[in-house]
Amino acid sequence: MANEGFNNLIFDLSAVEYIDSSGLSAILTANRLWKTMGSFILTEVSHPAVQKLIEISRLSAVLTILPSVSEAIDLIFMEEIERELNAGLDEGIEEEDER
Repeated sequence: MANEGFNNLIFDLSAVEYIDSSGLSAILTANRLWKTMGSFILTEVSHPAVQKLIEISRLSAVLTILPSVSEAIDLIFMEEIERELNAGLDEGIEEEDER
């Protein structure tokens, strides 16, 4: 997906009832890769076993976890706007430095 130009990934876990160490590793790898491009957000962590594993492993301190897909979409839009504004500020600073 990253090679196809997707900068953001929302990972909906609503149908996931169990995650093992391999699954956690895959989630952490995806988080590391996507954070360099845009946003990586877990949503709908609704199954108690999955919630407990994330809590025990303290991944909530590392990952962005939101209750719903719609909230994740809103956050991505806000982060995209912030990135665009910051890019514009950086360009303005570079132009001033050249003068």
